[in-house]
Amino acid sequence: MIESKEQLLDGFREKARAFVESPGLMSGIDLDDAAVTLKRYALSELHDQELASLLGRLPKLLRSLDVTAVVGLLEQIETHLAD
Repeated sequence: MIESKEQLLDGFREKARAFVESPGLMSGIDLDDAAVTLKRYALSELHDQELASLLGRLPKLLRSLDVTAVVGLLEQIETHLAD
């Protein structure tokens, strides 16, 4: 199934919200999967290297369950998407 930009962003935001509300292994894996999908889209369709770089920083923070750092990075990603 081919997803639109809005579907990808909505899915990413939903997984991000779920992780922030309940940080853990499963919510982290779900967010990581959504970030990988969005990163692939950012590179192939949007040609947005900066967004891809921001998304690429998420896995390490998720593995360490550094919620504060994840929230900060999610804010950076949202700011970039708003530009």
